[in-house]
Formats: sequence, C-alpha cells, structure tokens
Amino acid sequence: MFARTLFDPEHDAWRAEVAAFLRAEITPHHDAWVAARKTPRTAWAQAGAAGLLARALPPAYGGAGRDFRDSAIIIEELARHRVHGLFTCLQSDIVAPFILRLGTEAQKMRLLPGIAQGEVLAALALTEPQGGSALSTMTTTARSSGDSLVLNGCKTHISNGSVADVVIVAAKSERGSIGDQPGLSLILVETERPGVHQEAIEKTGMAALDTGQITLTDCVVPRSNVLGGEGMGFVYLMSFLGVERLVLAIYAQACSERLLQDLIRDCDARHTPNGNLLDHQNPRFSLAELYSDCAVNRSFIDQCIPLVQEGRFDPKQACIAKLRTTATLKKLAALGVQLRGAGGISGETGARASHDLLDASVQSIWGGTSEILLDLIGRSMASGL
Repeated sequence: MFARTLFDPEHDAWRAEVAAFLRAEITPHHDAWVAARKTPRTAWAQAGAAGLLARALPPAYGGAGRDFRDSAIIIEELARHRVHGLFTCLQSDIVAPFILRLGTEAQKMRLLPGIAQGEVLAALALTEPQGGSALSTMTTTARSSGDSLVLNGCKTHISNGSVADVVIVAAKSERGSIGDQPGLSLILVETERPGVHQEAIEKTGMAALDTGQITLTDCVVPRSNVLGGEGMGFVYLMSFLGVERLVLAIYAQACSERLLQDLIRDCDARHTPNGNLLDHQNPRFSLAELYSDCAVNRSFIDQCIPLVQEGRFDPKQACIAKLRTTATLKKLAALGVQLRGAGGISGETGARASHDLLDASVQSIWGGTSEILLDLIGRSMASGL
C-alpha cells in the first residue's frame, strides 16, 4: 500500500513463503479457533516446522540466525491474514530474547530449541489484578529460602497464560532494593510445578488468542531459574519492553493497512442514488485523514525496525509507535462499521467489521495501555530537549 525500501528480494521471498503457509495451514481453521476460543498446540508445532518461530535465534538454539526484518514480515503477514490465535511474535520476539540475552547457557539450551520448534509454549507475566502492567504496584513476591525462591502472587490477562509450559514471572525480590523501593527479579517458572494454577480468561476481542490468569501459591523454584541478576528485573524490563511495544505496533500498523484497503474497496463498491460512497466528500475526507495517518505511521515504523537489529532502539520510539498505530487502528475499525451502514452490523461483512472493532480495542490495551504510554512519553520529554 505504501512504498518501502526496507526489504530486499530475499525478504520478499520469505514474505511469500509466510503468506503461503498461513493460507494453507492457518486461515482455513482460524474462524473455528475463534469460535472455540482456543488455538490447538499443533498449530504452534506447524509454525515451528515452517520456521516461523524464534527466527532470529542463533542456529545453535534452534533459530535461523536471521535479522529482525524477518520477524517483522511474519508479524505483518499475521495481521494481513487476520490471524491472532497463533501470535508467533509472543514466543519469538517477546519471550525468547529475554532468555537469549539474560539466560545462562543451561537455561538457553533447555528452553530455546523447544520454543523455536513450537514444542514449548512460553509467556511473560507482568500484569496483576490490582495494578495492571504498572511495575510500581506489583505485589507478587519471591522470598528467599536457602537455594530456592518461594513465589506468591497472581498474574492476570497473560497472553498464553493458561497454556504456557514456562512463564517469565516478574516478582518483588529481597535483593536489589534501593531504600523503600523493592527490587524486581525475573524468574523462569515451569507451570508443572506445585503451587502453579493456570486458568483461561473468557474475552470477546482476539478470542482465539489464549489469555489466562496464573496464581502462584508457595511455588518453590531453584535460584538457578532466575534470569540475569536477582533484583535487576526493572532495568531489564525497561530495555526489553521497548521491543515488545514495537512488535505490537508493527502488528497494529499492518492491521490498519488491511482494514483501510478493505474499507476503500467496499466504499467504492457501495452505490448510493448519487454514485458510490467515494463520490461523496465526507467519506473521502474521513478516509483521506486515516490514509495520511497510516502513511506517517508506516514511515516511522520502518525507521524503527533497523534500529532493533543495530541495538540502537529507543524505548520512547516504541511508545510513540504503539500509541499512534493503535489509535489509528481503532478509528479505522469504527469507521469500518459506520461507512458500511447496515452492512457494518449484519451478515458476514458486519461480523468481520465487529470483530475488527473488538480486536482493535484489545490492541490499545495490551503491552501497556495508551494512558501508560502517554505518561512514559511525557516523563521522557525533558531528556530529549
């Protein structure tokens, strides 16, 4: 839809391969997964076999050793094919980098090949019932007990939360505290351990994507399960969450472009007594404004993607990208219902438009709400003067 210079012919061939896999193996079944509120584990194994998981990992850990542009292509194709049940970037670009960069060699060898193959499902558990994703309000604790840690707390609205085999849990730590501010540790928790209870959460948006609550009750894990240094979790999260938010922005941008293309096509085909909808100024103005927003967002994101590979990515840019793309997506989804008239709320077209609106609403919440992102941007403004 917009001219891009980010990808070379090898990337174009990879995009075609990803799209072909999704059309053959995933999209024919995705509506059934939405209805069942569940994506089968076999789909993750299929994605792993096709090379769609943890592609940036070194080959020694099961990856292809490719750069972040390959990951961006996968994310974009998932969005363009309206696939959310198999949210591969959760494994590949959110969880796996924590383990790759912070894990010991034993941790990496034990977990990363299985994550890349889709045999081990993983999750990142930050959000809590009382404070959302605000780290300052976290109440989950990791108490020292000899060579072990005892975890107590509750994490909620965790993607892959009820099906994950291993979860990176952020918990208050006795080490790393500064004054009255407790340290945070990131701890690998295998969900088969005693004291771990997983429960699926029913939701309307992105229904095929598993979302769960994880309750930890006197769950004992060895200290060797800590990722990086004890008490250093806050520092790690400030670094890694920027990439997570860019991943979500890439997905939202590709969703926006898909919705915009569909809406322009449908408006061009919808006839009124005075021509089709695009012959009227008000629909044209509305679409032109959102087309312009998408064009600006696309340019910004395509500047951000290479910076991830170069290690020069600014977390503030990720906040801006996610804030802008999800806001544009919500406007497009709402306009998609409005401009289609009765067709926006009835029949097959109405069902799709309604699902798009619900799914767009999810995207402005996950990975940090728009309000949290605005606050983070605002707090960092002075440093950029």
